[in-house]
Amino acid sequence: MIEHTPSPLSLSLIQHALDTKTRAKLNDILIFDTISSTNDALWQQLDKGRHGPLVCLSETQTAGRGRRGDLWHSPATGNLYLSILWPFPADMTHNGLSIAIGISLIQVLKAEGINDLQLKWPNDILHKRKKLAGILVESRLGTKQNTVVGIGLNFKLPPDTQNQIQQPTTSLEQLCKTLPCRNRLAGTIIQTMITLLERFQDCGLNEFLPQWQQYDALANQHISLVGPDDTIDVIPCGINQHGELRYLHNDKLHTLSNSHISIRFNS
Repeated sequence: MIEHTPSPLSLSLIQHALDTKTRAKLNDILIFDTISSTNDALWQQLDKGRHGPLVCLSETQTAGRGRRGDLWHSPATGNLYLSILWPFPADMTHNGLSIAIGISLIQVLKAEGINDLQLKWPNDILHKRKKLAGILVESRLGTKQNTVVGIGLNFKLPPDTQNQIQQPTTSLEQLCKTLPCRNRLAGTIIQTMITLLERFQDCGLNEFLPQWQQYDALANQHISLVGPDDTIDVIPCGINQHGELRYLHNDKLHTLSNSHISIRFNS
């Protein structure tokens, strides 16, 4: 099924795109017209005593955010704002989870005929250096290590979007002759993410490391690492087994795990 404009979110259509096993694993799928943030909505559900797996989607967000707390522009133009609450074991680390999610999301989009996608460490899906989707992973430790995975995917963007966002962006409307059905794609992403989270719980990042190289947007590039106090020019060297970025600076190899550092391409 294809469409020229994204249709409204529909619980029945999203559920129809899920297989029986995935539907049985989910405690609920929440859909809103407007919400502050799909991630925050799931944390609020947890605070009320509801436990994952839970899914939340919304037509728009009034306070969507990226990994550094930056505003994630969330216009009501049919984009996909989707979050999943997942209860990992309390003693499990989830280093590199955003990378595994990014690789799996790229593979979902490739199956829709969207090619030439890359993953910019640690959590941006790019097409020719233009941002198509972003991932936000947040965790809280208790009896379980509850983790919320947020995904923002651009279907259509208002004409003035580029004036509001500092980095170049793109959308499925710009990359596809006809848009994929948003509800079907949402269901496919939910099912893929549930499968991924189960696999990640069993084997961590190891299963995904061999796939990183083909999607690495920073490979053979010169980049700048922009922190709160300074900016340094470095040469990226892939990632290690923990999902940390490896880079050369002053002829020494370093690693970066701080996702609050901004990464910029140099020309």
